Amino acid sequence: MTISATVIIVTHNHRGYIEECLKSITSSKSLEIIVIDNQSTDKTPEFVEKCFPNVKLIKNPKNTGYGAANNIGAKLASNEHLIILNPDTMLDQDSIDHLLKPLAENPNIITIPKVLIYNGEMINTCGNKQHFTGMAFTRGANEKPEDRNSPRFVNGLSGVCFTISKENFMKLGGFDENIFLYMEDSEFSWRVNAAGLKIFYVPEAVIYHDYDFKVTPKKIYYVEKGRYIILRKYLSWKEYILLSPSLLMTEILTGGYAILNGPKGIIAKLKGSYEGLTIDVDKIDSNREILLSNMNTRIPELEFNFSKIFSLLRTIANFTYKKNRRLLE
Repeated sequence: MTISATVIIVTHNHRGYIEECLKSITSSKSLEIIVIDNQSTDKTPEFVEKCFPNVKLIKNPKNTGYGAANNIGAKLASNEHLIILNPDTMLDQDSIDHLLKPLAENPNIITIPKVLIYNGEMINTCGNKQHFTGMAFTRGANEKPEDRNSPRFVNGLSGVCFTISKENFMKLGGFDENIFLYMEDSEFSWRVNAAGLKIFYVPEAVIYHDYDFKVTPKKIYYVEKGRYIILRKYLSWKEYILLSPSLLMTEILTGGYAILNGPKGIIAKLKGSYEGLTIDVDKIDSNREILLSNMNTRIPELEFNFSKIFSLLRTIANFTYKKNRRLLE
């Protein structure tokens, strides 16, 4: 069964990547491709216009952020399925076919690929792990590509690439436009779980992503703002109280990491937390017990392996998370 798809790519000064990205798509399959440019100043839109005339180019009058720009592309898409894709990626030839095949059998799942770093030597992510305190971690990071060859359902998708039916994307409301960058995929993953939809990892679909794990003060700001938005959207006062030991533990960890980044990191943490706590959010109705039971309780080793102190804190945190979440059972 053949199903149609639209690839949506949001760019902002990605001239150095967009050519290889579009070549890897156009060489593998005839698809509708929409590029939403968020006010690039490096001539990205001019290059796309000149060299890829079959691509539908939308020049956004302002930089609305990653999620909001993808929402624009989704509304303009003509086909029944959407492939959300980062511009700093390349796809293996049959990756799109592999992502679309499960959707032909079950349109109510979201498919995600195996994402490798650009040189293909290690895994970037095989879907994200959503933690019940709002944090998110890459699944399979720094492992060998052959280590993650089993298809399975996971609780988080990565904004690097995923495929979803347009109908479900619109029903879910698209990306939360309060989140400008970084945590839009985490919030969307929570919404997918809250709606009872499933995220399916397809290891045969392989893409390459220019990824380098760096958490700058700017990223701390966006991540903390997004994390607080998630907690406010999906938890009630009952969960805040019951999970207060875990939420406090996460504050200690995120605050400690902000301190390691100096005054700029501390300011970014405080600013992100404040904005996440004060911005207007739309509460999502769901069975919170089921939703939280689908979330992870552990912090993986690689993410907080910065020092012996953080290693100890991680052990304490994971013990706290495991014991504390049982209060919801």
